Amino acid sequence: MTGAVFSLLHYSVQDGIADIILDNPPANVITPQMTTEYFTALDLANADPEVRIIILSGKGKGLSGGVDLKLLDTYGSTEMKAFLSRFYVEMIDKVRALSKPIMASVHGYAMEGACTLAFACDMVIASDDAKFGYPGVPNLAAPPGMHVWFLQRLIGRMKAAELIYTGDTISATKAESLGMITRVVPREELTTESRKLAAKVAAMSSVGLKAARELIYRMENMDFKTVPGTALDAVALAFASDDSKEARRAFVEKRAPVWTGK
Repeated sequence: MTGAVFSLLHYSVQDGIADIILDNPPANVITPQMTTEYFTALDLANADPEVRIIILSGKGKGLSGGVDLKLLDTYGSTEMKAFLSRFYVEMIDKVRALSKPIMASVHGYAMEGACTLAFACDMVIASDDAKFGYPGVPNLAAPPGMHVWFLQRLIGRMKAAELIYTGDTISATKAESLGMITRVVPREELTTESRKLAAKVAAMSSVGLKAARELIYRMENMDFKTVPGTALDAVALAFASDDSKEARRAFVEKRAPVWTGK
């Protein structure tokens, strides 16, 4: 039992995998309440030593249609900024502060704010019926928030500009070819393939996963002059862990390692 009560998502843990499934029909639109529940679910998964990896997905026709525009239309500028600050700024900070990997499993659609949810994750697996879109300019007459940052780093400024200016959707197949997502699988295999990848990651040392994840984000915008020293420090620190010593012994002895998380 988690002790937490959710009404707009489902949370469960099995075989080292924490599932967070958005459930706010008909389009799983993002609201302040859903944001709060998502934060709670992330905190539960991060604090649970049994959890090795988190999967974010959506119930129904897609991951999410994005932020609830009807709700935003009732807000004044101060209320809107407060909500978007919580969803964009606090959410990104919380996801990046996780001590374990998180992946998005996307079917149907991920629009606007749902792309923020997905691309804030470490990996994205999408079904072949999935579409991604950033309709901020046509629907809000405003830039699509965090996507301006995410898209440029994922696919470069030129292609990002096209998607941002037009608000056109992009298929999962095209997204994979551009390097936006991890892989595309048939719709009927999405759950199986997502859990297969998650299980593979969950079988790794929690110490190794945490160290690798921290280094990925530390190096993301690092000046190259500081990269070699940072990498050396990270590897040296990891080598001192019990799990790293066990990994080396297991490799030499040609057996599966037994992790202790130390």
